[in-house]
Amino acid sequence: MGQLRKYFLSGIATILPIGLTIFIFWFLISRLGNIFQPLLVRHIWLSRLPTWLTTVVGFILVIIVILAVGALASGILGRWFLGWIDRLVRRVPLVKGVYSSARQLTEAIFIKRSALRKTVIAEYPRRGILAVGFLTSDERLELKDGRRAMFVFFPTAPNPTSGWLALIPEQDITETGMSIEQGLKLVVSGGVVKPEDFDNWVRGCRMLPED
Repeated sequence: MGQLRKYFLSGIATILPIGLTIFIFWFLISRLGNIFQPLLVRHIWLSRLPTWLTTVVGFILVIIVILAVGALASGILGRWFLGWIDRLVRRVPLVKGVYSSARQLTEAIFIKRSALRKTVIAEYPRRGILAVGFLTSDERLELKDGRRAMFVFFPTAPNPTSGWLALIPEQDITETGMSIEQGLKLVVSGGVVKPEDFDNWVRGCRMLPED
């Protein structure tokens, strides 16, 4: 029985990563590919293709559109046009608040990685719970009791584009040796992918004293 259990666990460890990879790609292709499917099926020739094939074609079109927007945003004319749209959206009531926050956060994570200064660990959202976060500024703010505090962004898993911003006393923040990329991988994977020295950083984390 012990040998069978070993074989079973070894099989799961081998199949699971492959299965998850296939599932993630299938999910992305099926969801994104269906965006253009209502338009593709209107074409006489494309409407005769199998559904899975039109989904793949739709996914390829989504990738092309993303690349085209990226190329457009990199050009002078494209930057002017997108800047005009940006200013227009920022004037729309209710929408401008959500749009501005989402844009700033997306640029900080995917474009301006330097906006995330360091990967840190701190007690959040309450005493006794450790959370992985990122310093968003080198600025120190003085609290009422004289302590200096820093802004720490705690992203959610597996979607790091959302999360919480906390102002935490500097003395309660533990810096890690993780790069921003390693920290994001840790969050996105839900703790599955972590650096070898992560346990040591956790043990060295500053904990608030008990009352």
